Amino acid sequence: LEYMERREIQKILTKLTDKLRPAIPELKRAYHFLGMVDFIRAKAKFAIKTQSCRPTLVKTKQMEWHNARHPLLEAALRQAGKKIVPLEIQLDHNKRLLVISGPNAGGKSVTLKTVAMIQYMLQCGLLVPLDSHSVCTLFDNFFIDIGDEQNIENDLSTYSSHLMSMKYFTQFADKKTILFIDEFGTGTEPQFGGAIAEGILLALNNLGAYG
Repeated sequence: LEYMERREIQKILTKLTDKLRPAIPELKRAYHFLGMVDFIRAKAKFAIKTQSCRPTLVKTKQMEWHNARHPLLEAALRQAGKKIVPLEIQLDHNKRLLVISGPNAGGKSVTLKTVAMIQYMLQCGLLVPLDSHSVCTLFDNFFIDIGDEQNIENDLSTYSSHLMSMKYFTQFADKKTILFIDEFGTGTEPQFGGAIAEGILLALNNLGAYG
């Protein structure tokens, strides 16, 4: 009886498939359309949740951000009953590179990750959590060196991995590049790390990169 039941199910599914087969092109179009609508709706719901908007987009490479907020950090702080401290960021062709220094736990890395996250969201076509009168631009290259990339398999120490990233940055950065580098020159003696960081920073500046 179980075998007969399975056979009957197969017959029903075969007939149903035969009926649907002529409509495959329409079904495919509807499938892609529904996927696109769902994708746009998800982006809209995320924008509402994070209080995001569409800033002014310009072709010239400049950034003038007002009240920029890290969406994930803001959500976590809201759950804890705390408020986030928004950022004001300004970069243009005269002031392309921003170097942030300060004490430990002062918010340097959070600032860096906030700017990287918002710029990446923008590059991906998402609305971003900053004021609507903010000015943004898109970059062709997006280089990030955040965190510890040491690798035992490739015999890379913390500092070696940083140097490999810096080598890549100086080879391929141009005027349409934005860079995000955390703890510049770390992993070695401060005297030498600082000197190397300064040299790399000068090279990146000469290449016209933003960061």
